[in-house]
Amino acid sequence: LMATLKAPLRVHITSLLPTPEDNLEIVLHRWENNSCVEKKVLGEKTENPKKFKINYTVANEATLLDTDYDNFLFLCLQDTTTPIQSMMCQYLARVLVEDDEIMQGFIRAFRPLPRHLWYLLDLKQMEEPCRF
Repeated sequence: LMATLKAPLRVHITSLLPTPEDNLEIVLHRWENNSCVEKKVLGEKTENPKKFKINYTVANEATLLDTDYDNFLFLCLQDTTTPIQSMMCQYLARVLVEDDEIMQGFIRAFRPLPRHLWYLLDLKQMEEPCRF
């Protein structure tokens, strides 16, 4: 789901904006038809303030795993309707400098998942045509 440029969950979240209705506008970019395409996805609020219902090609839920509200957040997009759940999580920061302590927290968030489901894509170490 992440290994190739055209993988369904290979998206780059570029902004998260609250709406006046307390929903969440998610702006993401993905590689389609040999170009980088912007998509806007509306996350509808739920009873859980960390979860939003979304309608995206391969995901129906956005979950905020952790944030300090000023510097970083961890967000996951997942499909909860299939027997084999697919999930993509991103560490989003306001600065370009990676914080090792925050990155360790991101990895700790994955520890409950079976190890064979992990695929850590480090975009700093590779060419990525659809990165902002």
